[in-house]
Amino acid sequence: MKKFSLQNGKKRFAIIGLLIFMGFGTVFLRLIWLQVIQNEELAKRAANQVTGKVTKYSPRGAILDCNGEELAVSIMSKSLYVDPVEMQDNPTKKGEKPERDVKRLAADLLAGVLQVKADELYADFTTEARFIWLKRTMEPKDAAEVERIIRENKLPGLHFLEESKRYYTKKSMAAQVLGFVGTDDNGLSGIELALDSVVKGAETQQQEVVDALGRPMGDSGFNKARPQKMASVYLTLDSKIQFVLEDALDKAMKDTKAASAAVILMDPNTGAILGMANRPSFDPNTFYKFPATSWTNRAISTIYEPGSVFKPIVGVMGLTEKIITPTTMINDTGSIQIADRTIRNWDGEGMGLVPFQDVIKFSINTGMVQLGMQLGAQRMIDYSKKFGFGSVTGVELPGEEEGILYDPEQMYQPDIATMSIGQGIAVTPLQMLRAICAIANGGELLQPYIIDKIVMPDGRVLRQGQKKVVRRVMSEEVANQMRGMMEQVVASGGGKAASIKGYRIAGKTGTAEKLAETGGYAAGKYIASFVGFVPADKPQYAMLIMLDTPQGAFYGSQVSAPVFRDTLQQILVAKGIQPSSSEGLPSFEQHAKPGAVISNVPAPEKMPQMEIMADGKIKVPDFSGLDMRQTAELIQQGRLVLVPHGSGRARRQSQPPGTVVAEGTKLEIWFE
Repeated sequence: MKKFSLQNGKKRFAIIGLLIFMGFGTVFLRLIWLQVIQNEELAKRAANQVTGKVTKYSPRGAILDCNGEELAVSIMSKSLYVDPVEMQDNPTKKGEKPERDVKRLAADLLAGVLQVKADELYADFTTEARFIWLKRTMEPKDAAEVERIIRENKLPGLHFLEESKRYYTKKSMAAQVLGFVGTDDNGLSGIELALDSVVKGAETQQQEVVDALGRPMGDSGFNKARPQKMASVYLTLDSKIQFVLEDALDKAMKDTKAASAAVILMDPNTGAILGMANRPSFDPNTFYKFPATSWTNRAISTIYEPGSVFKPIVGVMGLTEKIITPTTMINDTGSIQIADRTIRNWDGEGMGLVPFQDVIKFSINTGMVQLGMQLGAQRMIDYSKKFGFGSVTGVELPGEEEGILYDPEQMYQPDIATMSIGQGIAVTPLQMLRAICAIANGGELLQPYIIDKIVMPDGRVLRQGQKKVVRRVMSEEVANQMRGMMEQVVASGGGKAASIKGYRIAGKTGTAEKLAETGGYAAGKYIASFVGFVPADKPQYAMLIMLDTPQGAFYGSQVSAPVFRDTLQQILVAKGIQPSSSEGLPSFEQHAKPGAVISNVPAPEKMPQMEIMADGKIKVPDFSGLDMRQTAELIQQGRLVLVPHGSGRARRQSQPPGTVVAEGTKLEIWFE
């Protein structure tokens, strides 16, 4: 019996040992299987359980002026959303009522900072949706306040995502040029729309450490990945010039009570647009608060009858075809009959026999009609198309209009007559200025451009703006002849209000009846304009100002020419362009000549300094004795606006020396 029990014990022990050995072997083999054979697959599964794909947004590329001054920039801003399913009330025990109504509490606490009614928030919180936006691109202080409320009250289901938020640093300045973006970072107008594919923030999928519900957790190495940078756009606009244009339009709108206005300043030698402004305007930061009509860039999208500013173009046609010369005598009787149409001069008076240059100088309608009838319909339309009328200029802005030209085969005699004085056709301000620039630069029609360059984050220039000649539209001889005639318009003709003492100005006034929306002309409504360039002999700036429906005085010579004068005077002085007639001012050569002694000019070590205060304000120096160039250089340093009076040396200033003023303050200085 004992022997039998001992044998059974040994047998059982052996079986148990074998089972233990097999168990260890199985575990060992399982470990080998998991750690070696399935290592890669399990690592992927583990990673998938703690990481998730999250969309990252990068800030929109900046828009800057030609000097690198920021006009539009973006920062990453927090956007708040809710997952209502997560926003559950948590009772302490099963079946008990919750200690608090989380959804109602969250709605009440967040309503104020989100500026939404509490009941509206509560309605969002009680849906079955998994994702609802509550507030996009929040201001930093608002986002911080929401974070505090969520943290202190332990509110579940509320989360942030980072999105790009656009800021327009100059507010309404160049608003129609820049345009604006929507909440999804989509460009909706202006440069923002035209270059949306270039500057729009990129969307990238990144791995982030997440919790069981797929929410990002903390600042892991993944979560700290930096967003991609976008290209920067440099415009040809000069902020200082743009400021002067905007200020001039504000004053013009106030003085004339016009319905709207547009102004463009252009380099006639390259086609670069240095300034473009419109009224009414808006602030792109809050574009939705303004009527849609204020978003319109009238400089490229308003079509209007140009009136007398078109006469130099018709004059060029006649000179090129050798129908007239500047001295060809024209008989002005005050009115002219063409078929059933009587066309009169603006004053109804006739000047008798006058040379054609006086037809331009005094804007004589009868003389232009006589030239137009000799040119005929076909040649006038062909030349107009050659000058770019009837087609877009190709500037890099959306919404440009083509304008309207006659079909020459459908033109009657009165149509030819009215077209010769700038009526019966429709142009945009940019088309009109471009055509005049061809006269200014010696005969080349240029393609206007407003993008100076597009620069990638690594410094590569993706695109470079440059002069582009579309075609030659006149000889240099004809251009010189018309420049001379346009200079006389300002020197002693109908555009004297545009004259700037010491500078040679060429220009032309225009007053045209306004087209009515129902057809024909609107009674008592006019478009007043002035177009010109300076200096007349070597043009550097060309400008057009258009005022729509000014009240009271409505002639271009009365309301638009003074705007041209006041604007260009500031720009010429600020840019240091020396007057043709210096009246005692030292020339550029004298300034540049080493060791030159110029009487009454302060020595460099005695030059006053423009002191910039810690808060960004400027302490005004004493300008006494300085010439215009020295004054302008100091004014530029302090980013002030110079309003000069007279010429010679500074004798009096509107802000006494030592006065502390803000950037952009107007400073009037009287020179003698």
